[in-house]
Amino acid sequence: MKSILITGCSSGIGYDAAFGLKEAGWRVFASCRSERDCDRLLKMGLETVQLDYASESSIETAVHEVLEKTNGKLDALFNNGAFASPGAVEDLPT
Repeated sequence: MKSILITGCSSGIGYDAAFGLKEAGWRVFASCRSERDCDRLLKMGLETVQLDYASESSIETAVHEVLEKTNGKLDALFNNGAFASPGAVEDLPT
């Protein structure tokens, strides 16, 4: 069974992709920023991991958790989550 980590699964494209890929036979790790959304998706049959782009430790913890559950092998990453940083592009940090 192939495994995939999908970011931004609380709603929209990530949500639909998570259920579609699960139905297609993939082992899906659906990530959400909020614990409440992770709990909701867990109750709906997905494996979940909490991941917040604004927290480097959250990212490291999520990746470690997924790799631990897959014996170090992740077949795909669907980097669907978003991180807003409003402002003029020339004023934003790299």
